[in-house]
Amino acid sequence: MRRIALATILVLHGLAHTNAGMLAADGPRLLPTLLWATASVCFVAAGFAVLGVRRLERYWRAFAAVGLVASLALLGVFRPRTAMAGLLIDVALIAIVLWLPVPPLFRRAADRNARWRRVAQAGAFGCLVYLSAVILTRPWHSRWGSTDAELVAALPGDDVVPNAHYTIQHAVTINAAPEEVWPWLVQLGQDRGGFYSYDWLERLVGDDIRNADRIHPEWQTLREGDLVRAAQPDYLGGIFGRDVGWRVVRVEPERVLVLGGWGAFVLQPDDGGTRFTVRTRGAGEPNVLLAPFGLLVFEPAHFIMERRMLLGVKERAERSSATPTT
Repeated sequence: MRRIALATILVLHGLAHTNAGMLAADGPRLLPTLLWATASVCFVAAGFAVLGVRRLERYWRAFAAVGLVASLALLGVFRPRTAMAGLLIDVALIAIVLWLPVPPLFRRAADRNARWRRVAQAGAFGCLVYLSAVILTRPWHSRWGSTDAELVAALPGDDVVPNAHYTIQHAVTINAAPEEVWPWLVQLGQDRGGFYSYDWLERLVGDDIRNADRIHPEWQTLREGDLVRAAQPDYLGGIFGRDVGWRVVRVEPERVLVLGGWGAFVLQPDDGGTRFTVRTRGAGEPNVLLAPFGLLVFEPAHFIMERRMLLGVKERAERSSATPTT
């Protein structure tokens, strides 16, 4: 029981650094990202080691010690808003790491089943690799396509979430004028033109979406308060409510579309073409409990789908722009 409790504390403390890491590394900052990755991965590795994962077990104190150093540096130097609680847990863990004896309770049971031992070891290492990857690639995928200047520049829609605690921004250059891009953007929606992303993946989870490959005149009107549907009514039996999607907060034709809960879709003239930017700003206070889900599940999925959406709009707008009118 003592081993399980300690392992749980170490793993949860490692995942809890997600919130602090996002706050400290909200920008192109290499050092806080490295400290965040080191703290999170070492604490989780220490937790797995305490549970008796082979190749890790004998190093649990070393993993915990390195995690503590990185955590203290991250929380003490960059001082995110959740730093105080993290520092208090760090101080308690220092005492545990230095003085608590942890008997090898699970070694004998694990030895009885070599297959289970191999599966557990592979699973543990897979988790550590994935955790490392999502943290270390976050400065890239959360700002894909954007320049440093664009990341700090004000955009229409910033005032909708004035005190954001994190920002995700993706951008692409389209070789077509904003007025040629806008018709594709304004017809976004499950019941309209789709999202120009991987619609086969969306249908795989029961979302009835078909991406449009032409401009539909009947879908060219969008007003503030309208619902841009993410899924059909009563999706998955209505467990998320009858109407799943985003309300239009602001619409300025050929310039900006702001969807509440998603972000600002901005078209800016760019040397005869268009700079298409989607900026998502996190509202409210940081949530320590939900942040790990955001890091491990939502953000990678969001990046994959939104990147494909931007490229989908680019491909369609450039194709229609190059097609001569008759």
